[in-house]
Amino acid sequence: MKSLSAAILIGLSSTALAQQEAIEVGKAMAEQLKPYTECLKTEVAKITKDSASSREQAQQIVQEACAELRDGLKPKLLETIQRILNPVPPSVNPDTVADGALRMAQVGVYYDFTGEVRAIHERMKKRDEERLTRPAISPTPRQ
Repeated sequence: MKSLSAAILIGLSSTALAQQEAIEVGKAMAEQLKPYTECLKTEVAKITKDSASSREQAQQIVQEACAELRDGLKPKLLETIQRILNPVPPSVNPDTVADGALRMAQVGVYYDFTGEVRAIHERMKKRDEERLTRPAISPTPRQ
């Protein structure tokens, strides 16, 4: 029984360590992505929102703009991943993680431009407010 408890504690501590490392990687990568995100926001801000093709333009811009910055950033992201997750677990592909982080920056800028994130937050806020103001359903007494 003691060995089972020890195994469970070891498993939990290794899971906590993995979670902590993931948080550290995420924070470091977010900090490194700030200049790229700001560059994309600057480029997308040049679009007139009223034009019919503005969403397509924004999508194209976030995929193509600031390419030099993006290309120079990927090796830095890879180095950060390898430095913090030393050794990198076999289940983690640093290239995929770096590419995913760059793509998420692009998606974030696009959704900020379109206002979809704000709309989602507003819908969630409204739904939560409705839940709070809705009267509680009391059980009907059985006769």
